[in-house]
Amino acid sequence: ARFYTRVSERLRHKSRALTPWDYERLVLQRFAAIYKAKCLPAAAAKGPGAVDVLVIPDLRAQLPADAFAPRASADLLAEVQAHLEEVAPASARIVVRNPHYVAVSVRLGVRFHAGEDVRRASERLGDDLSRFLSPWAYDEGAELTIGGRIYASSILDFVDRRDYVDYVAEIRLARSENGVDFTVLPPTDEDYHVAAERPDQVLVAARRHHIDVIRERDYQQTSFTGIDYLKVELDFIIG
Repeated sequence: ARFYTRVSERLRHKSRALTPWDYERLVLQRFAAIYKAKCLPAAAAKGPGAVDVLVIPDLRAQLPADAFAPRASADLLAEVQAHLEEVAPASARIVVRNPHYVAVSVRLGVRFHAGEDVRRASERLGDDLSRFLSPWAYDEGAELTIGGRIYASSILDFVDRRDYVDYVAEIRLARSENGVDFTVLPPTDEDYHVAAERPDQVLVAARRHHIDVIRERDYQQTSFTGIDYLKVELDFIIG
């Protein structure tokens, strides 16, 4: 079946790069080290003939420095670009590059079940959040999506199903372009989420998340709201 698929695809693009689909398939067919290729829509600001191709290396083929944000080497990018320039129209101005990774940090107000060690449970929850946000870093069969959104509701549902969590009271999401300076996104009444703001962005788990443990039996919302709670750098237990 794979043989017929490859033959069909070759007949479709005839080893020439004319459409975005052609660029993507030609990269994947030629380079086993590439897991995903995406040809971005032409941007008017870049002028006619501009072709912007994102590539993501296959984690199974190499061990990237950062499994959360895999990046192709400069040599591999150059090889891919040279190949595409051979099969593209002479007027095409091709740029092959890595996507831009945006770190997503989660802050939660959580009560753990009685008997759970608070620090261990917090660390476990932090690790589980990273697995949920960046599954490809842990499971070679998991999908890595370019663009998209991560909804707070999906995170809450995931956390609520952890067997060591009693309940979740609050959630805040923050994003960072450089993995260091985070911007907290104020919650909304509906569809609270963090989104890729450009077509070349990939949302990934931040290096750490922030777990505020609810120790009282009765949850006090005022303790987890207001401007102080929105500041990511305040006291927390690192997950």
